[in-house]
Amino acid sequence: MADEYRFELLTLSADELERVSALLRTVFPKAKHLTPRYLDWQHRQNPDGEAVGCNAYLGRALVGHMAAMPLTGRIEGEERRGLFMVNGAVDAAHRGRRLQSRISAAIFEESVRRGYSFCFGTGNKWSTGPLLTRFQMVKPLDARIGFGWPRRRDRPVRPSFERSWSEDALRWRLANPEGRYSVTRRGEAIAIASATWLPGVSAILHQGPGRGGVPAGGAAPGPVRVWLGLDPQIDWGASAFLPVPRRLRPSPLNLVYKDLTGGGFVPDPERVVFQGLDFDPF
Repeated sequence: MADEYRFELLTLSADELERVSALLRTVFPKAKHLTPRYLDWQHRQNPDGEAVGCNAYLGRALVGHMAAMPLTGRIEGEERRGLFMVNGAVDAAHRGRRLQSRISAAIFEESVRRGYSFCFGTGNKWSTGPLLTRFQMVKPLDARIGFGWPRRRDRPVRPSFERSWSEDALRWRLANPEGRYSVTRRGEAIAIASATWLPGVSAILHQGPGRGGVPAGGAAPGPVRVWLGLDPQIDWGASAFLPVPRRLRPSPLNLVYKDLTGGGFVPDPERVVFQGLDFDPF
């Protein structure tokens, strides 16, 4: 049966997004936000570029999918175009046939053709193993819970990797049709939080330099706040946050990275800045 599968790059047509949404919500029944409207926003409206993705078909049936979202990142201080992998899914009846590997290979080939230099993603306890056949492990994400906002160090750390958000990209990110965000301005800094499925609990997505074109607004963040990501510039010892043990996390996540240039570069795990805004866990 393996040779009967057909692999096609995304066209981003309305009909295709409807079919992809149906597959994703079958594979991930709790992910109600994966609507055609959400996928149109995520795949087509991103100012950094349209999604690079691939579908697997058996006959006329869509049985597998994965996409990669374009972005700009700073690699050791140099801006480069890259991708973040999202929405990997294979219909239950077609698992164990290496569809995700073949889908990923098609995405990598097309990404190189379009001039992207790196790709990264997050894997949970089930998907990290398969991902590491195609990516390099960077580091497990940190998870914290507490009150207020994390305190940042006075002396900044030069990141080995961080995402670079333009004003247009940040406006697009906050226009997520399924998101509920708050933006708080504090002097020259901006803080962004998101509602979660838990009443009174919000997720901290971003803290950083302010952007004048992004206005403050949205409901005030809940009193209890969670933080998920990597950031060596946060002083957790001076912050009112405690680590969440891995055994208590619903789905511990690991950051993985692939150098599409063939050079084998992997960011220094102790100097990676990767915030919730960069991958939207909530």
